[in-house]
Amino acid sequence: MSQLKLSTELVSQMHQFLIQHDENAQDPGVASQYMCAVVGCLLGEQDMPETQKEEILEHLFAFTRHVTQDIAQKMHAPPPQAEVGIWKPGMG
Repeated sequence: MSQLKLSTELVSQMHQFLIQHDENAQDPGVASQYMCAVVGCLLGEQDMPETQKEEILEHLFAFTRHVTQDIAQKMHAPPPQAEVGIWKPGMG
């Protein structure tokens, strides 16, 4: 897969676009269903063997899981602790 330019701004804009289309998309679960349906439509339109489509779907699911876990880990990471120590004259 190629390098993505994913940002919170892009995700927010896509989410807002979905909400304009359907107010129910305010629910992250509904918005996620729309995004998955779009992936299904794009892949379904491709002229390729079904086995290849299934393989791509498996890769996309694994990638989605990785992104989900990465975001969750970053959200639950403890805040950086202030450095604590004893300062003595002459120390930097």
